[in-house]
Amino acid sequence: MTAQEFKQKYLCFHKALYRVAYHATGNAMDAEDLLQDFYLKLWTKRDKLPPEAQNEGYLVKMMRNLYCDQLRLKRVDASVDMDAVSEPPNPDSLERQVEVSEEATRVRSKIETLPNNERMIVRMRVVEDRDYDEICDNTGLTQSNIRKIVSRAKIKLREMLK
Repeated sequence: MTAQEFKQKYLCFHKALYRVAYHATGNAMDAEDLLQDFYLKLWTKRDKLPPEAQNEGYLVKMMRNLYCDQLRLKRVDASVDMDAVSEPPNPDSLERQVEVSEEATRVRSKIETLPNNERMIVRMRVVEDRDYDEICDNTGLTQSNIRKIVSRAKIKLREMLK
């Protein structure tokens, strides 16, 4: 089913479904969220829906079931034991974050000392996380050359960081 066919079949029920969602949730924002979730679910199952899914009553029942499912999930989340969750954050984690940040700054400064070609390619590959094809397009080099340059630059960086 194409998007155009989907719109023709199901968007005509939008007002009725919104009223059901608003009645169930009690406010406009939650009703819009529920309706959006409903249409997403309907779209993902569009090719598996039975013919009666084009009836307003069937769609209203689906909407109510979705709302009940969401309520059930919220209740499960709310039943988490707060005593187990309310532990203070681990102070080591903050120290570790600072260490990681300092290490990243050190590595960036060492990358700046690499020759221009290596620095540019390492930035694209490691810092910007570009794939080799994209780097090939930008530099005009082959993948093999880029891999060698990245490998050699990593070795140089390891040596500099020791």
